[in-house]
Amino acid sequence: MFKNRLASLFIAALLPVSVHAADCPSADTAAKGFVLENTGARSEFHKAEGQIVKTVNHFGGSQQQTVFSFAGLFDLARFSKNEQYAMHPLSDLSRIVPLKKGARTNVAFLPLGPDERADTRWSLELTVAGQESFSLGECKYKVFRIKQVTKRGDEQVDILSVLYSPDLQATLAKVYDEGTADEYTVRYDRIQSLTH
Repeated sequence: MFKNRLASLFIAALLPVSVHAADCPSADTAAKGFVLENTGARSEFHKAEGQIVKTVNHFGGSQQQTVFSFAGLFDLARFSKNEQYAMHPLSDLSRIVPLKKGARTNVAFLPLGPDERADTRWSLELTVAGQESFSLGECKYKVFRIKQVTKRGDEQVDILSVLYSPDLQATLAKVYDEGTADEYTVRYDRIQSLTH
C-alpha cells in the first residue's frame, strides 16, 4: 500500500512538468500569442487584424523593435530607435496564402520614407522551394522553405531563404548565402505560449 501511494505521489509530481514541457503553440492557439527565443533575442508574436502579425523583438539590453508583417512572412513595417521602415504593397496580397509547394509570387511595392524615390518600383519574389520539419525544443512544426528575392527595378538588392510555419504564421529561421561556402542560418531555438 505504501509503495502504491509513493508511486502515485511520484506520478502526480511529474504531471505538471510534463504538461509545461509540452507547451507547443499550434494553429488553434497561436492567435492567443506566443514567444520565440534564441540566445540573443526574444520575440513576442500577436495576431492582429486580417493577415497582419505584430511582433515585438527584444535584443539584449533595452533594444526593442516592433514589426508588422504580412502573415508573419515578410515585413510591411519596422520601427525601432534606429529604424523607421514601411512599404506599400501594389499587389493583391490575398492570393499569397495559403502557400503551396512550388508556388511563385511576385509582390510589387513602394518603400515609404523621406529619402525614397516615389518613381522606383520594388518587388519581392517568393518561391516555395519545399516543405520540411523544424524543431523548437520539444516542439516540431511543418515549415515551407521559401526563397525571397528583393529587387529595386531590375537590380537584385537582397536574397535569402526563410523557414516559415503556416500554422504559427511566423518565420522560424532565415538562411543567408544559401548554397555557398558562406551559408549561415539565424534561427529560433525555443517556443512557448505568451500566457506562460
